[in-house]
Amino acid sequence: MSDSDMNAHADRLTGTSLRALAEAGEARSQALILRAAGLELDATKQRLDQGALSALFDFAHARGLECKRDALLSGEIVNATEGRPALHMAYRHGGHLADSDAAGLVARTQAQTRAFAERVRSGEFAPSGVAIERVVNIGIGGSDLGPRLVADALADHADGGPELRFVASLDPSDLKHAIAGANPAAILFIVASKSFSTQETLMSGEAAREWLAGHVGADRAGAHFAAASAAPDKAEAFGIDPALVFDFPDWVGGRYSVWSAVGLALEIGLGPDVFQAFRDGARAMDEHFATAPLERNMPVLKGLIDVWNRVGLGYPARCVAAYSARLGKLADYFQQLEMESLGKSVTVDGKPGPTPGGALVWGGNGTEIQHSFFQWLHQGGDIVPVDFIGIRRHFASPDPRERALAANMAAQGAALLDGRQVDPASEPELAAHKSMPGGRPSATLLMDDLAPATLGALIALHEHKVFVESVLYEINPFDQWGVELGKVLTKGILDGDISGYDASTKALLARTGLTAD
Repeated sequence: MSDSDMNAHADRLTGTSLRALAEAGEARSQALILRAAGLELDATKQRLDQGALSALFDFAHARGLECKRDALLSGEIVNATEGRPALHMAYRHGGHLADSDAAGLVARTQAQTRAFAERVRSGEFAPSGVAIERVVNIGIGGSDLGPRLVADALADHADGGPELRFVASLDPSDLKHAIAGANPAAILFIVASKSFSTQETLMSGEAAREWLAGHVGADRAGAHFAAASAAPDKAEAFGIDPALVFDFPDWVGGRYSVWSAVGLALEIGLGPDVFQAFRDGARAMDEHFATAPLERNMPVLKGLIDVWNRVGLGYPARCVAAYSARLGKLADYFQQLEMESLGKSVTVDGKPGPTPGGALVWGGNGTEIQHSFFQWLHQGGDIVPVDFIGIRRHFASPDPRERALAANMAAQGAALLDGRQVDPASEPELAAHKSMPGGRPSATLLMDDLAPATLGALIALHEHKVFVESVLYEINPFDQWGVELGKVLTKGILDGDISGYDASTKALLARTGLTAD
């Protein structure tokens, strides 16, 4: 399927009623509703008919998606610019690895983190003589967003573990909040950094150590630290006991790292069994992705739809609306996963990309955002597809609040699809203001319940659908060179070397006092 073919199908469907498509018959519904690993994807409110859908699957076959999927899952080098495989799935099923050394590392690290988590939870690990009551994870990007999302989402499943807090920002108030009210003798800091050179993480870690030294003594402060890192020598130089530095290999990208030792805080706070169930749910989605035919494969269908909306229909963004207070960080997590992976305009061959790359991803908690930017979604001049993410159990819950939550989600999808046309004869002055165009696509993703396994499956679904998109966009989803530039320039500013900077930036720095004139 060439761009011209995609455009032809898009032109053909642009004038078609979305309501008519949604009611086009059982065959279309069966093609656009899939179940796997405790999830249901309903894409019947998308601007797609069977002709366009068939063409998209032909496009995927022509791009060699099956072979590239198999290369990913078997541990081949798929991150060409860094010469690495992408083996984050090893932490869900080490036995599927082609590289026995990597499989052994995974098994060893998982045994070590489980043993340490159990020591902390039992009170055996007590560096200052009292059991750990609070764990503070210090990280940024994937080393923060992944653990933070899972901690919030699965808090109701925690079984008596220490309280979890998180630090990502260099703003001193972030660390101040994380340690507020804590007993310094009963706190454990986990520094999560693959390179152990990330400025934000190290500066926050140093500030935490300084605070702790003032309470338990400099000689004991280091015993209250553990780390997840691919640079154990640097972690040890920081003052962390080598026995408490857990492997975070360089073949695990930060935004894919929650399954690895980066999830240590979760293993302690939620419990090793809850964390393993989370991994197990992801493994179930891995197996579905690996074995289901493309036409019945949930990550493939989701990836094709998102490419269709971005390239075929020209929609620049996608909104994620999660109808659970526990999933308040989900949109942020997907935003990093997708925009860091797909926000590229160069192909794997180093040539200008034939497409604009992935979409802008944004959103939030559905209940709250209905009262903010849903106005823009319904009546604004831009069309932005919405992913509604909800919990099936809520629809038949005995709690009227949960049923109302589910009803709100269903109603918003219906409202985007149909809109509303107010008769000017009945309300001549307000008809235009109250009318909404409709015809705005959405998809609904239902989790059977918000449980460790279904959350794992939901995250793995999006990891895989990002890979599907990358194949169709012909880009490498596993590097992030755009992240590095700002870090380099920041170092230059702090070192006082701004000779090559533009006049505007130099003036700003001088005006604010960060550098001299």
